[in-house]
Amino acid sequence: MLFTLPPRQQSGDPATAGGGEQGGAAPVVAKPTTSGTKPPAKPKAPPVVYARPAQLLDAVTAELRAGNLEGAVKLGGPAFVADSRTNFLKLLLTRGGYKVPDQGTVFADAGTAAGMPRYEIRLLPDAIGTPPPAGPLWVDLFRDETTKSWRMKSVVISPALLAQATTELRRHEVVITPAELETAKPDPLQQTWTFLSAVLARNFHAARQVTNRDKITQEKLAGLCIVFEEGEYQPAAERPIVVTTASKEAAIALVKVHSAKQKTDAEIGITLHPDAEGVWTIEALDFSSLLESYVKASGTGKVFYTPVVKSPQGGESLVVYFDFNSARLVPRAISQLEIVARLLATDPAKKLRITGHADDLGTDDFNYRLSADRAKNVRNFLHKLGVTPTQIETIGFGSTAPLDPNKRKDGSDNPEGRSRNRRTEIYLDF
Repeated sequence: MLFTLPPRQQSGDPATAGGGEQGGAAPVVAKPTTSGTKPPAKPKAPPVVYARPAQLLDAVTAELRAGNLEGAVKLGGPAFVADSRTNFLKLLLTRGGYKVPDQGTVFADAGTAAGMPRYEIRLLPDAIGTPPPAGPLWVDLFRDETTKSWRMKSVVISPALLAQATTELRRHEVVITPAELETAKPDPLQQTWTFLSAVLARNFHAARQVTNRDKITQEKLAGLCIVFEEGEYQPAAERPIVVTTASKEAAIALVKVHSAKQKTDAEIGITLHPDAEGVWTIEALDFSSLLESYVKASGTGKVFYTPVVKSPQGGESLVVYFDFNSARLVPRAISQLEIVARLLATDPAKKLRITGHADDLGTDDFNYRLSADRAKNVRNFLHKLGVTPTQIETIGFGSTAPLDPNKRKDGSDNPEGRSRNRRTEIYLDF
């Protein structure tokens, strides 16, 4: 709609000159102005500078909880607003049946790569029938060097969540094109997080999918699951994953974990390489720091309760230990075997071989019988847990395959070595 003003009267017009007593119009008094100048514009408010990532995320959280989704998104800047993956996030929160938590943390620290922090966006079902998210949703942050402020750079969508959301949104008559939202390949930080999440969930097979089967043994991976469960380890609250080195050919990630149960911190070193199709795969796994932390906190000696060992027969094996002159399963062995049974229960075709061992005290015949009894007791316990006997092969080696010497070089007794030799080893054939 257009608005017009009445024409201004000339200064000598009788309708405006005097005439107060005759009922004429009152004079128009113009405010003095300076010829050729404009009134000064109102000063613009200075842009808000978020000096730390936490300040930015607190502001985004406040906007989300106030129901101002557009305001939250605009804190990421124009490029973030226009990104199709940002629109996917908006769809999840408006049409997909999800919401952010009303209380507690919305953005969980997921780690950093190349100095760029990544945070997981916590999503909760907000509609009847909406399943929990099948995978995580992340947001990457960057520091704008021009404004010296932290901003949101991009949303990173896990493949599992994307597949689930595509189906759920279709139920609400919203059609999306997954190909437009997928990143080229999961990056090293994402693959490491996928692996860590699988270990935390004791999902051996999901963890196996992101590892190189030729480089990382099943026994080592199962041993890691055992340590995580027994020690109740969780990712560190801040920067749980740091990708310290990354190139097109290799990446090294450091995973920091904490056990409230054992009041200890530890680290896991992970090396990744791209496979022939360019998918980052874990090819080396060093959790010696975790094992050392686990053994110290358990108060069970320096070495002889480590659940993974280099076997005299070659390779690595899971190991459970026994008391002197006994084939009875100790509580720690029972806990470890329960985890192994869960790994085996998913597929009756899986096989394992159990070898029993003894130290060299006693006759050879006695030690062969004792080692065979140890292997059989492990088999029988696994059978009680649902593992079929046809999946298990047992053999007793007596004292012929020690992990450590039973005597020191000076001929004196080696109690620590004997403790490590009173064992059974488990080889998985998954």
